[in-house]
Amino acid sequence: MVLGGRIGPQMENDMMVPPHLNAEVYRTDTTGTLTQSYWEYIRFHPDGTMIIGCSELTGRYWDGGLIVGTLPEAGKDIDSSTKKAITSNSSTADGYFIETSNKVLLCEDSGALSIWSCGDDVWKVWLGDITVAEHDDAIMAVDRLDKDYVTVGADGNIKVWDISQMVSVRSYNAAHSMAINGVAVKPNSSSTFATVSSDQYVSLWDDNTSKPVCDVLKNDCGVRCAQWLDENKLIFGDEAGILRLVDIRNPEGALKLTEFPAAVHRVNIDSESSKMAVCCDNKIVTVCDVTDDSKLRIIYENRTLHTNYVRGCAWDLSDNNVLYTVGYDGALRTHNISNNDV
Repeated sequence: MVLGGRIGPQMENDMMVPPHLNAEVYRTDTTGTLTQSYWEYIRFHPDGTMIIGCSELTGRYWDGGLIVGTLPEAGKDIDSSTKKAITSNSSTADGYFIETSNKVLLCEDSGALSIWSCGDDVWKVWLGDITVAEHDDAIMAVDRLDKDYVTVGADGNIKVWDISQMVSVRSYNAAHSMAINGVAVKPNSSSTFATVSSDQYVSLWDDNTSKPVCDVLKNDCGVRCAQWLDENKLIFGDEAGILRLVDIRNPEGALKLTEFPAAVHRVNIDSESSKMAVCCDNKIVTVCDVTDDSKLRIIYENRTLHTNYVRGCAWDLSDNNVLYTVGYDGALRTHNISNNDV
């Protein structure tokens, strides 16, 4: 209805976009959704191929994926502008190579575990082979047993997977009462592994049994990461920034090795040299050496190469004086440990 050449109240209301349609336009709009890739972890295949797990933790979509490739030339670094070879609809906290460097296992925050492979064609396109979602929350970490793989989740559950069939052959439901942050398979073992959790427990498991072998100890606060120093000694870091060593044969005698200014996020021990890289909830990279009498000696520290939290670290396959780190600044950095920067 037009009154005096003006739009009447009823017509004006009819021209307004209903609120639910505004929401639909916003939901389907894909313009301007690119966000920074936050790099979570780095792993190497024996042939030198590397994977870097990425999560987009800002913006409208929390996507993720993997950068797959080889290390850049000496003295050069890659950054977050590098195109991902695998793009996922979910963030990722961990991943693993399966047999060859053309097949990877991707752990997703959606609780899904997926296998991706790359053909031998000239395009080298990565395709998703299969996805199975059995965790009820984000998969936090993965490690390899003899042939199977073990995953731990924020749901407090543990799954042991037969990757050839992509089925979980064993499930430990409610293994911990809170999120399980890390898993570490015992050296020279095909069935034993340790888990660490926000519920403060460090637990030992054997794939041949349906219950934990034992709770090694209860820590003073949540435990974030762990790795075996040898077949009997386990090193773990916690939310208070304390790094401890425990001998599973005498768990009451756990030793405090050192204390960092932030929560310990990840430890990575080089099996050949016993050098241990540590990254916390800050931008500092620290490398330590554990002596025969279980004392900790800091041999390298860098505070400048990264501009945001360091999340992942991996040792060079041929030179144990070279360490690679990735972080939330979306950069791969190289550390020469022989140059002591302490």
